[in-house]
Amino acid sequence: MLFLFLRVFSKNKNMRSTEQSGKSLLWEVTRRDLKKSSYFYGTMHLMCAEDAILSSAVQELIQEVDQVYLEVDMNSASELFSELLEIRSKSGKTLSNTLSETDYHKIKFFFEKFQPEVPFSVVEKQPPLMIFSALFELLLPCEHKNGIDMMIIEEAYKHQKKTKGLETILFQSSIFDSIPYEEQAKDLVKAIDNLEKNRETMEEMIRVYKDQDIEQLYSLSSSEESVVSNYMDLLLFERNRNWMSQFPGIAQNTSTLFAVGAAHLSGQNGVLELLKKQGYALRPLIN
Repeated sequence: MLFLFLRVFSKNKNMRSTEQSGKSLLWEVTRRDLKKSSYFYGTMHLMCAEDAILSSAVQELIQEVDQVYLEVDMNSASELFSELLEIRSKSGKTLSNTLSETDYHKIKFFFEKFQPEVPFSVVEKQPPLMIFSALFELLLPCEHKNGIDMMIIEEAYKHQKKTKGLETILFQSSIFDSIPYEEQAKDLVKAIDNLEKNRETMEEMIRVYKDQDIEQLYSLSSSEESVVSNYMDLLLFERNRNWMSQFPGIAQNTSTLFAVGAAHLSGQNGVLELLKKQGYALRPLIN
């Protein structure tokens, strides 16, 4: 283990452990059979641009690792997403034929008012849970937004590092298809009806994220009041297990930074606990 530590960190002396508090978004993963250390870093997919900052430690780590894995390979994501919207537009399920006229116009009015640059005819092609994500973007108290994932991609490109995905857009689309459309639509209406409460939740999640408290972040994401709480197995747990089945093959000989949503890290079914059960040693790092 000491040999591994010296080999990986000899060029990166700024990497320090934060084992006393355990609060960290960045975790080193080692095991005797791994030739090099790999890392998991918890991201927030969307926040105010001024908050979407990569620490110098994470920037240096991206330079040191061999490759970067995100949830999805962003190189082809936008093109595939456009194709999926076209497929979905032919599925026959829409907000207008699922919701009451009152609820439908409530959602339509909201997006036409707060996101006028995007035609609602485009918005409503998306699964309601995906529209729900767009709703949270509009709740952010800033004009310019960014995501930690995009910052990581930019940094990886800068240093000519390969970026790959643990999942495909098609797989993520299948997750939405596994959740009854009617339930998604009703939850979207609830989100619109509770805007101020959702705004407060969003602000709290960003505060907790900046504090790097992944345990609290997981608690907020999985609380009974969360819109996605009924779908945790599909949206988090099953995906975590799928990623862990891929991890040995990816990290066996190649030092890799895995950048995934921070809510995936913690909890009994989180990636960190699943790694421990497979015999990997974990170490939180200051970043």
